[in-house]
Amino acid sequence: MKTPQACYPPRMTTDPTSEAERLTAACQEIFGDETTWITADGYPNSLALCVIDSIFSTGSHYQSVINVVAEYCRYRKNKGGDPYIDSIKELLATFAEAGGSLAWAKLVDNHKPAHTKPGALLKAEVVLRAAKALESVDIRNVADLHKLHAEDERLAAVKDVWLKLPSQRSGVTYNYFLILAGFQSVKPDRMVIRFVEEHLALGGRRLTPTETAELIKDVAELYPTKPQRLDHVIWRYVSGRDVFREEDALVREPAK
Repeated sequence: MKTPQACYPPRMTTDPTSEAERLTAACQEIFGDETTWITADGYPNSLALCVIDSIFSTGSHYQSVINVVAEYCRYRKNKGGDPYIDSIKELLATFAEAGGSLAWAKLVDNHKPAHTKPGALLKAEVVLRAAKALESVDIRNVADLHKLHAEDERLAAVKDVWLKLPSQRSGVTYNYFLILAGFQSVKPDRMVIRFVEEHLALGGRRLTPTETAELIKDVAELYPTKPQRLDHVIWRYVSGRDVFREEDALVREPAK
């Protein structure tokens, strides 16, 4: 079966070798039609689920993350709650009810550590610390996060406490946390920056996050798609996650 090509060519500007156009061509070759991409629907009313999904998202097949979220939701519903509107308060309460992070890991049926080094903390413990960290800067629900963003687009206070969490310094989970919380444009993390640098063949020149963000915006306009969607599909690709919806992934497989 022939792999489908992108159904639209990049719109050319006065300079046909511009970095944005070269990156657009590379992205269209890899990702094709944006309608086949897995999207980050997020949790617009549940900061609890944003925290859980983002922390468990690294180093795992995404199905395991889906399972964790499903187990948490099942627990909350059995308690008469609504996980899709859970704030930090409700998330912390589940740890108290379970009796700590180890018991909470059993509750969601996932005992994976935050990294592979000996003695690593459970991801469940990092979720607990993330919840406490957000509470410490007065972020208790998604509305609080968006209110702070209106005052400080950099979300400096949130980023500072998040990157200090165990094994979260790279910013990968922070970037995904913001996407899940509904932010339409986020600063690219180091893996997205590396993808852009490699596919532009810059000869060793390093891009700043700001330069990369501007390139992604330009490519999104040429594609065309939304910058947040392009950033997310690149992030999924470089972090080893599925990029295409299951039915579309089967179509894209080359014939044997």
